[in-house]
Amino acid sequence: MRAIHPPLECLPLYGAASSRAIEQHHAHLPLMERAGLAVAKLALALWPGAGSIWVACGPGNNGGDGLVAARWLAAHGLPVHVSLSADAGTLPPDAAAAHARALAAELAIHAEPPEAVPALIVDALMGLGLSRPPTGAVAASLHRVANFAAQGVRVLAVDLPSGLMADTGTALGEHTVRADHTLSLLTLKPGLFTGAGRAHAGQVWFDDLGVSTHGVEHPADAELLGDDALHPAPRDATAHKGSQGSVRVVGGAAGMEGAARLAARAAL
Repeated sequence: MRAIHPPLECLPLYGAASSRAIEQHHAHLPLMERAGLAVAKLALALWPGAGSIWVACGPGNNGGDGLVAARWLAAHGLPVHVSLSADAGTLPPDAAAAHARALAAELAIHAEPPEAVPALIVDALMGLGLSRPPTGAVAASLHRVANFAAQGVRVLAVDLPSGLMADTGTALGEHTVRADHTLSLLTLKPGLFTGAGRAHAGQVWFDDLGVSTHGVEHPADAELLGDDALHPAPRDATAHKGSQGSVRVVGGAAGMEGAARLAARAAL
């Protein structure tokens, strides 16, 4: 696990479809267990040392990651309130298995968020599967997250802040989570760095869960430019504009010509 923002090196970004393809390619590995353990480690580091941790779990595999994390946190003696904003019988297979292991570990799973203000919130409500604004129990939990965050409670988002689109960084719904920290799992998502992503993701962390993306059919959808891209190799004393490559500036939408002009002038 490592902090990503600001990036020190160029890193590949994978959207929802590519991330799912990579996950499927490594389906033989216990990815959810690894993800939940990574979340628990970061939550333990962020926990202020007193007060409860609310782990808010949703209806998909993101919620399964939260259930695994909650199990690990409870096993280490931390006070955990786990809420599941879904019918356990409708969980996908991996999340259902995580739910069963949590119950076997005698972890109490509630239908509602906590009444008392927690010391830390782990947002595992929505992930890659988001396609429309959350409704029902998930929306109610997001409203509670927003209320607690307004009181100064720190929020750790699992993979993506709930309500944020993985590919575009579009915030769907009134209460898209504004996290203090986001732990992106398996792949880094473009939405954490585009659109409203930077305003909602906070400090971005990354854990590849011990998986390499080499050999996977889906190439990266984008690249996050790092510090190494801003410091090219020293130029030869006789270098000139004809030996330094070229720059193509793509921009200039109506009313947005200034950015293209600034980029072109900087290159020149």
